[in-house]
Amino acid sequence: MHSLSLIGALLLCVFLFGLVRPSLAQTPPKPRTGDDPRTAIELYFQAHALGKAEFIERAFTPDAKIKFVDAGESKEWTRDEFAKRFEKAAQDEHRRVRRVERLDVTGTAASAVLTLNYPQVQFTDHISLLKIGGQWRIVGKIFSAERRDVGQEALKTTQERSLPFEPRKIVGNIYYVGANLISSFLIVTPAGNILLDTGPSQMLPQVAANIEKLGFKLQDVKVLLNSHAHDDHCGGFAEIKRRTGATLIASKLDGDLMMQGGKGDFYWGDDAKYEPVIPDRIVSDGERVEIGGVSLTAHLTPGHTKGCTSWSMRVHEDGKNYDVLFLCGLTVSPYKLTNNDKYPNIVEDERSTLQRLGGMHADVLLAPHGFYFDLEGKVARQQVGAPNPFVDPDELGRHVSEMKKDFEEALQAQEKQR
Repeated sequence: MHSLSLIGALLLCVFLFGLVRPSLAQTPPKPRTGDDPRTAIELYFQAHALGKAEFIERAFTPDAKIKFVDAGESKEWTRDEFAKRFEKAAQDEHRRVRRVERLDVTGTAASAVLTLNYPQVQFTDHISLLKIGGQWRIVGKIFSAERRDVGQEALKTTQERSLPFEPRKIVGNIYYVGANLISSFLIVTPAGNILLDTGPSQMLPQVAANIEKLGFKLQDVKVLLNSHAHDDHCGGFAEIKRRTGATLIASKLDGDLMMQGGKGDFYWGDDAKYEPVIPDRIVSDGERVEIGGVSLTAHLTPGHTKGCTSWSMRVHEDGKNYDVLFLCGLTVSPYKLTNNDKYPNIVEDERSTLQRLGGMHADVLLAPHGFYFDLEGKVARQQVGAPNPFVDPDELGRHVSEMKKDFEEALQAQEKQR
């Protein structure tokens, strides 16, 4: 396969951990039909996925050349030299995402830009194709390679999203006690408080200080709820449980991931691990968590994680009732959506989740990351006596539509289901 030592001139920025990944496409990929250059591209993708040279031989013409830059010098492989690099499937195939970012077709000629996003490297391929004897074949390829370290990228992203943020009341008995871009919500009740997500372990001092700053006590946290079992949302659960004795409640599948400390995640692998923690209670879809007259309903909304859980509740403020939804997360576009043996039903789960959430009502939308519900923008508009900017009954619908578009575009761009 490609040599990991090759670093070319064309470098792409990879956006991780829930950011919507923008496409390079200037023109959308063509429909996938037999009379389409995607036929040859899919053979090429299959060679990478299965580690079989025969698919390279079928995808490329015998005289095709593969060109690249290594240590500042131009290098070249023949098709057969390139094919010899395909010997076996990679063990981390479930983390390898291949996309058609751009495909331009004119008559019997076509060009395409492909990205092969792997945990240690991202390749960008520029390929030329011709329709020869009714068959599309790749006649040439140039590529670049950018080394990457997913674990270090995730750590840097988490640090950038864990900056101090002034705690505040959101609506009713719900308070924001998280960081600038990683959420943590405190729900206050007469019988003890609920903390929904803690952020990563390094964010705990900030969360504890924010709770105290609002006039509450960390020791009064009696229930821990989770949106999903990624480090940046539940990495602090083990420590919070030790300090408060709070009851940790989670879904079955994300609870299993928590007990493994995030290891074996279908996307992150072992690159975003945290201290393992055992949930005290497992909730099913529609089950309620009640304390001090407050009731939250669990809605299993899988896709971003297998056990992704959104929570709904009703609050009262200024003589009005508001339906609040704590959304788990809908981002799946960076994931491997097809041929994923670690999460084979991810597409079905995401579509079901989008459909379900599209039929729900929420006056207030909250989420694990501030950029999903315009936290900073709404805080800037908060004023005493003015309408609460967090109340926006149309926001959930807009967000679901945006994420559905992102999902469908990613699915269209990725390799075909085999």
